[in-house]
This record gives sequence, C-alpha cells and structure tokens, in this order.
Amino acid sequence: MKTQLIGISVVALMAAGIGYAALGDSPSKTAAKPAAATTATAAATGTADTGDHAHKEGDDHDHDHAATPEPEGHGHDHEGDEEEGEEGAVHLTEAQIVAAGVKVVAAEGGDLATELRVSGTVTADADRMVHVATRVPGVVAELRKRLGEPVAAGDVLAVLDSTELATAKADFAAAGRRAALAAATLKREEELWRKRISAEQEVLAARAEAETARIAQDAARQRLMALGQGKADIDAVAGDDPRGLGRLELKAPIAGRVTVRDAVRGQLLAADKEVFTIADLSEVWVEIPVYGQDIAQVREGQIVDVTGPGGRKGQATVIFAGPTLDPQTGAARVVARLANADGVWRPGDFVTGAVRSGGQPVEVQVPADAIQTLNGENVVFVRTGEGFQARAVELGRRNSRMVEVVFGLFPGEPVASGNSFVLKAEASRGAAEHSHSH
Repeated sequence: MKTQLIGISVVALMAAGIGYAALGDSPSKTAAKPAAATTATAAATGTADTGDHAHKEGDDHDHDHAATPEPEGHGHDHEGDEEEGEEGAVHLTEAQIVAAGVKVVAAEGGDLATELRVSGTVTADADRMVHVATRVPGVVAELRKRLGEPVAAGDVLAVLDSTELATAKADFAAAGRRAALAAATLKREEELWRKRISAEQEVLAARAEAETARIAQDAARQRLMALGQGKADIDAVAGDDPRGLGRLELKAPIAGRVTVRDAVRGQLLAADKEVFTIADLSEVWVEIPVYGQDIAQVREGQIVDVTGPGGRKGQATVIFAGPTLDPQTGAARVVARLANADGVWRPGDFVTGAVRSGGQPVEVQVPADAIQTLNGENVVFVRTGEGFQARAVELGRRNSRMVEVVFGLFPGEPVASGNSFVLKAEASRGAAEHSHSH
C-alpha cells in the first residue's frame, strides 16, 4: 500500500513539472517539441510517419513547401512552363523538313502585281500540229500506229494500195526510159555528124527528141512529188517490182503523238482524206477570251498564272492578244503558250488564270501559301535553328500568288512556303498537348 502511494506521488510530480516547463518555454521551442517527440516516438515504436499526423488547416505551424514534393501533373510543372514559352515552335531536323516537302523562301520587297482574272481552254499548239492526209485514193493495207501512240518524224503510220499511184510511178519509169533512149540516140547522132556520116538535120532532130523526153520525165517526177512521194521514193521507182508500184506509205512529218486516227484496215480512202493528226504536246496553247473593257490590260509577253483540274498550276506567256472583238461574244481572242514537257496539260482542259497586268511597290511580300491561320491569327512560320517558329503577321494587299506583310516580318527573313500546312498541324497538336497537360 505504501509502495503504491509513493508511485502515484512520483507520477503527479512529473506531470506538474512538465506543465510548468510547457508554460515557461517560448513559442519557438514549443513548436519544435512535437516534431522531436514524434520522431522519438517513431524511433521507439519502429514505425514511420505515414502522414496520419499531418497538420490540419488553420494550425499556426510553419510548413516547409520546398521540402514537400508536389503531386505529378500539378500546375507548377517547370517543364510545362518552358514549353509554354515556346508556343508555336515546331522542332524539325533538316531531313524531316525535306521529307515533309516544306520549302523555305526569303520574304522580299518589290512589286505586287495586280491581276486580271480569266478563264480559258487548253488546246494543241497549232504550230506543232499536222494533219496527215492521202493525196491519192487507195485501200488501207496496214495501220502501223495506234491512237495516242508517240511517233518520231519519218515513222510510217499506214500503208495504202493505190492504183493511181501505181499508174503515176509507171509513167515516171517509162518517161525515164524514153529520156535515156533519146539521150543515147542524140549521143550517137552527134558522133556520126562529127565523122561526116550523118546530116546535121538528124542531129537536131535527135536533140529535140531528147529534150522532149527529159521534159516528160521531169513532169512525171513532179507528179509523184505532188502525190507525196519523197526523193528516196522517186529514186527507187526504176528498180521497183511492178507489183509494188501502188504501195503508198503515210509518214509522220513531225515527232509527237497520234491524236486522231480515222481509218480501219481494208477501208477505201478518197483523195485528200485526213487519216491522222500528229501533235507535239511538249507545249500547248491556252485560248482565253478577254472582254472589251479588259483587253487594254493584256499585252504580248505578259505572264498568266494558270490553275487546271486537280489544282495543278503553271505559268503561260501571252503570245497573241487579238486586235478585234468577236461580234457575238464581245471578247477578243488571247492565246498564251504553256510549257508541257511532262504532258500533264491536255487539250480540252478547262482552266482559270490571272494575267499579271501591273505592279504596286511593297516592302515585304511572301507567297500566298506561306500564310496560315493559328489560334485565330494569320501567321507565317519563320525558319529557326531548331525548325520553325510561328509568328503573327498583319496582311495587306494580295493577289493569287503573293501577299503583302505590313507588320511582323522583315525583308530577308526565311519563311516556310509550300506544304506549310504541315507546320500548322504540328504547332496545333503541340498546343493541344500542352493545354491537356494543365
């Protein structure tokens, strides 16, 4: 019993001492003791503080935020802040730029051309097109070239059997033999006259006969030429097999493509029948009707920016601006020549275009396809060391090819042109990912 009383008294004295110490300590010491006590308790019990003793909101205790890690994805992500500072940046290597087909051009000053909007039709160049016709009636024996097939100059297109040609060749061959005989007779008579064996009258008669035969031979040759026979064909007549005299070859006068073939095997063709049309389509024409109020703006040598089916583009040059107007349409005929080495422009294609008819000076202009819209603003993508950076710009006058930049860009700065929409897509995707991270 006495032992129990002694134990109770010791506990009471200890409690009183702790309370006195608590009242006498400064606030800073008081704030430090719970942490020490907690540490000591954890060490004594072998457990770690799992956050169950976290301070409630409103405690007067200071919290060390620098030591407390923030949750992943919190708004204070420093990497996200860095990306935000590069909004509109597109990081691409040189190889990626080439693979994407993005072209880089320099912003430049100069004249911004005014334009006259027109429409027209692609036709074959009349200076590069020929019609191949028969000059004598005949029956089609062979057709060597198909419709649309390329041909070289001198290629045989078709072979005809012609009775009229056979007759003309036979007449030429006979005239040649008569001329040769008359020439031999004249030579003999001249030799006899020199020997005083024959009279001069006989020499004169032989000379007249030889001249007549030569004239007849020349006439027969000219007839064959009129029937389309070349020098090689005429020189070969003397040695021809009589059964082949009627063989008529239709040949291509120029290189090009067969655009018309109007014959079938076994068909009887009349004289002057157009059988083939050959066109060299390496250059074509664009026929453009221009109305009277606008024709004064069009001159030979001007450039026409042409847009055709599928959005393909080209540049034609005006080679003819009609001096008269069609009384039915009120339009003048304008012809522009268009290069077509790859054959993408086909006669019959309907096209639209813009005739560059003058210019106004501007300080900075860029190709129209360099302008993109990003976040509601007109932007260009300026080339940087790491790729491209979107830059907002203010636009002025424009035509179908170029746009004036009145603010936001300096002359000489390199900007993306051609497939710049690829950069817009990348910049938009980067902005969306950054917004989602917040």
